[in-house]
Amino acid sequence: MAVKEFNPFLFYSKQLQALLTKASKQKNPALWLYANDARTPLFMLEGLTRLHNKAFDEKIFDKWNKRFKKLEDLFGEIDQYLVLEKELKTNKKVTKEVLKYFAVNANSFINKCNQRLSEKEWLNNKLVSFDEKLSEFSVDYNKEYTDELTFSLIDEIDAILSFCEKCEYQFTKLEEQVHELRRKLRWLSIYAQALQGLIQLKKSTKKSKYQLNYFTKEVLNSPYNKLPAKPKNSAIIEFDTDSFFALSWLIKELGKLKDDGLKSEHLSHAIFILEDLTELQSKEKANVILGNKKTVEADILKQASEILKVALSKDKILDTLVIS
Repeated sequence: MAVKEFNPFLFYSKQLQALLTKASKQKNPALWLYANDARTPLFMLEGLTRLHNKAFDEKIFDKWNKRFKKLEDLFGEIDQYLVLEKELKTNKKVTKEVLKYFAVNANSFINKCNQRLSEKEWLNNKLVSFDEKLSEFSVDYNKEYTDELTFSLIDEIDAILSFCEKCEYQFTKLEEQVHELRRKLRWLSIYAQALQGLIQLKKSTKKSKYQLNYFTKEVLNSPYNKLPAKPKNSAIIEFDTDSFFALSWLIKELGKLKDDGLKSEHLSHAIFILEDLTELQSKEKANVILGNKKTVEADILKQASEILKVALSKDKILDTLVIS
């Protein structure tokens, strides 16, 4: 990609490289990077390489997408255990042994992350080689370029809808279906930020007749729904404003359900590991501690199925997202 004044890849690689350089001087680089939100530029670079790999099928995007993903996944594991430990600390029914289990797991992934940072030389100007390789992929930010990205976006949307239709919007698995679907939906939102203005929101002249109230104060005021300004002399992709805000609401609601499910799942697993209980007894004990119904998992799956069916099948928010 020819180095120009505007380049979304270099925008985020510069951010990440600055953090990596500072981290190299820390005793615990992984924990420092986690605390200083290195995960955000990693997410953006993962999103950019993911979308461009689908659109242009260049080796650099595939190779670096895997690298960004592996590192980001480790920060995701660190975050999961640290957040759960912090949340469960406020629950007096949770034992010190269980809290220690989450702290130990968090520390284990911090160590794994430090190992990867060292072995893969992330702390040694790693992104210089990415920027150099990127210069071999030359592009003008014209309609031909944005059309290729648009085709890939539409393909992703079609795949999401096919995934839902295959299940007939009756989801029975938290991780393989609901969590995975949320990840797929979230990429559409991440692309809108990562492309640094190449995606712009456009208000439709038609009034949306949605079944759910997507336009909550939280959604309308979210910084993630304020997209970067359009770059000069560049073609853009347009997203329908109402559809994009509805997508934001859907991702948020699925996120709440995902967090509830994961908290129950991980607490149950911790109890099973630490106490002389069966898996079923561990689940029951975790639900009592968290104040959940016995049917919590089934309830989460039912709620997720309902909101996804309304948003994607009835309101068709993804069908109207990309303005072609």
